[in-house]
Amino acid sequence: MSSFNKTFFNILFIILSLISISACGVADDGKITAKDVLKQNADADILMYKDRIYSNMTEVEWFEQMKEKYIKHNLIGEIEKQSTNSIGFKDMTATKLPVGTKVHASREIDNDQELGVLIVEFEGEYLYYMQLLEG
Repeated sequence: MSSFNKTFFNILFIILSLISISACGVADDGKITAKDVLKQNADADILMYKDRIYSNMTEVEWFEQMKEKYIKHNLIGEIEKQSTNSIGFKDMTATKLPVGTKVHASREIDNDQELGVLIVEFEGEYLYYMQLLEG
């Protein structure tokens, strides 16, 4: 193989590699991660479900009026790990909720469609976790 061909294929390989790497984009698909949240607030009350981060909105003023329309739906699982370390933060990991806490999907009172809010019963009260969306 001539020197020109080797150089051409090396350059082509480098270009295709760079295109491949840049096409991968952000590793988290632009989703908010536990690292993002905990970097801004190390004391955040969050949990992860289906690779999405949910934040406790129970006492957030604007959510107070909305939470009455959400009811518990299907049990989706239990908290498996409690951690404030974003490394290894995976599904059913929470920063504040203890292991074994049951997590439910929610729906509106007059609608069977599940919503982006999870409901947790903890110490005799309902806590509402809303999916965080990038924006």
